[in-house]
Amino acid sequence: MLKRLWLIFGPLLLASLLVFLLIFFYPENPSHNLLEEKYSAAAASTESFKERSQKVRAFTDPNMRFVPFLGSSEWIRFDSMHPAVLAEKYNRSYRPYFLGQAGAASLNQYFGMQQILSEIENRQAVFVISPQWFTEEDYEPASFQNYFNNDQLTAFLENQEGDIAAKHAAKRLLKQNPGLSMRGMVEKLSKGEELTEVDHTIINLFARFNERQASLFGQFSIRGQLKYKEHVENYLKDLPDQFSYDALEKIARKDAEENTTNNDMGMENHFYNTQVKKDLKKWEGYQKNYNYLKSSEYNDLQLILNQFAKSKVNVLFVIQPVNKKWMDYTGLSEDMYQKAVQKIRYQLESQGFTNVADFSKNGGDPYFVKDTIHLGWLGWLAFDKAVDPFLSNPKPAPTYHLNERFFSKDWATYDGDVKEFQ
Repeated sequence: MLKRLWLIFGPLLLASLLVFLLIFFYPENPSHNLLEEKYSAAAASTESFKERSQKVRAFTDPNMRFVPFLGSSEWIRFDSMHPAVLAEKYNRSYRPYFLGQAGAASLNQYFGMQQILSEIENRQAVFVISPQWFTEEDYEPASFQNYFNNDQLTAFLENQEGDIAAKHAAKRLLKQNPGLSMRGMVEKLSKGEELTEVDHTIINLFARFNERQASLFGQFSIRGQLKYKEHVENYLKDLPDQFSYDALEKIARKDAEENTTNNDMGMENHFYNTQVKKDLKKWEGYQKNYNYLKSSEYNDLQLILNQFAKSKVNVLFVIQPVNKKWMDYTGLSEDMYQKAVQKIRYQLESQGFTNVADFSKNGGDPYFVKDTIHLGWLGWLAFDKAVDPFLSNPKPAPTYHLNERFFSKDWATYDGDVKEFQ
């Protein structure tokens, strides 16, 4: 009987063991390849967002300074003024590495950052904030889980310091992913309890396995070549060889004029046809009751700020606008929107994050926004005017002054004068 069972299951067990050993002992750091790194940097895919090894490979390349550009879906709004195109055309001293997807906000970015803490320490970053992240409704758990993996989990458990940030992150993780592995350890952190030596041993073991697994399978997960050719290389020939904002603005205006002919909202034709036109009537007044002043996102944003401060990252924050015509049509309150921006800026600037490019009032400028909420054409040029000087002349991070009150429910729900918040 035992012999028969071994004949049936033995080969399967041996194969599983061999796979485990292959993963566990696979080299952690693949060799550098600048072209492949450019592909993964511009892929702006789910895989490139949450997978570790390709990010680590790019950020450790001694021959090119890849800079994390963190945000959400704005990175896939490619045109001739997109930051990836300008950086490549004019051979900038850096290349953007785009980290973000639709539906991702601060919480996903925080756990993704845990995979690259040593790579971003004492460096620079660009972080795009969309005020529409700050909704009264919480993350959809499915959206969060789509960009989360076990490697992020073990990286978080390895890096946590048992402070208020770890406690908040653990609570949020349990809420957004209640079926996660190693739940017992996360629950300990959520209660402010210390992890045992046995816990740390288990974490280190699984962390090593996850890192090796990322190295083995990550090389197959990034399919950025075609996207790079389509989204970056195809635009290079349209730009002047000699850099000039005046010349670029003329090209951007012409491009925008030719691609916004089928609607009066200044939206790109294709986006309007596929995303708006069919349900246009449904959107009228749709956002009149939206409120971005009360949201758990403010607490999640503090996780990001805490991590940037701990890692001594000099970061430029960019605040996106909303298409003014769309705002008026859907009934979104501009007064409320600007108060939310003030609240965001207060949370940033009062803690020393004073590098802020605020485009929240540019939503009515022609060709500044490509669709309803994303930069495009002249918006990307304004973005470049803020980002390029910041990255081309790198400076160490300033002294940050973190305030734990920004983790409180009082702050998350506060809708008064920010200067009076105690």
